[in-house]
Amino acid sequence: MSKRMLLIGLLVVVVALLSGCEILDAITGGGTTPPGGGTTTVTSVSISYHLDATISERLMPTYPVTTSADTVVMDFFRPYGGSYNAATRTFTNNWDNQVGDFSNTYLEVRLNAAEDAIEYFYARQQHGAWGWTYFNEIRGYNIPYSHTDGGSRYFTVTGTAAHLSLDRMTYKGWPSAGEGSSASNPNKWAYLDYVVDPSIDDVIPASNNSITIRLNQ
Repeated sequence: MSKRMLLIGLLVVVVALLSGCEILDAITGGGTTPPGGGTTTVTSVSISYHLDATISERLMPTYPVTTSADTVVMDFFRPYGGSYNAATRTFTNNWDNQVGDFSNTYLEVRLNAAEDAIEYFYARQQHGAWGWTYFNEIRGYNIPYSHTDGGSRYFTVTGTAAHLSLDRMTYKGWPSAGEGSSASNPNKWAYLDYVVDPSIDDVIPASNNSITIRLNQ
């Protein structure tokens, strides 16, 4: 009987090895699961960033330009709307005229196949606040998975190289009343654009720079 059981045991091991260890994984609980498991639905997405930058500014369109170090802080988030395509692992949303003075809005985030990184992300919006109009835009790639907190998965990059995952960042503002200023002729601005030649990079490498993308399930 002991020889028979030994043969059966050896057969189980051989079959497990030939089947990519699926049987052993089922017995031992082995194997790895990506952060999202490939089975969850994304209900909303937040893209936030904190980037030190050299801000250019002129009080009036004909005035000389001055520059100073400041911080571009932005949070693209709407807790409603949008749609998730599980086949492409892509979430998209826009919020024109939904709340406040928002226009030209769009957000897109795409997970990689393993769901352990944000493969691509893009967001933009124009909005009015305190008598000014602001336009913010960001586009980048390959933000790694950081952690899960409750029903949210976080993908984060920080530090002096945070902006190297970007190929575009736009920040500009102008008085809503006009005064000769506009989106194409702003009063204050900062850019990062690695697509144009020569490239533009007003972002200052700083230890407190960060980009965080939160996927809510």
